[in-house]
Amino acid sequence: MAVKVYLGGAPAARSEITYEEADTFSVTAGGFLLIQRQHSGAQKDLAVFAPNAWLRAEVVREPAPGSR
Repeated sequence: MAVKVYLGGAPAARSEITYEEADTFSVTAGGFLLIQRQHSGAQKDLAVFAPNAWLRAEVVREPAPGSR
């Protein structure tokens, strides 16, 4: 699994970042986006985005073997 973050800002600056090591994300009450890894032991924060820096996030699952 991975987490893909779609960045905000000016339309020309929009892009995305994929965190291959991440398997979950959460949003704080203040709107901060936390990218996390929870598998293989203790939870670890991999990245934090300010409320105005991101548009949306999604968990991306790897395709099943042979499905291509």
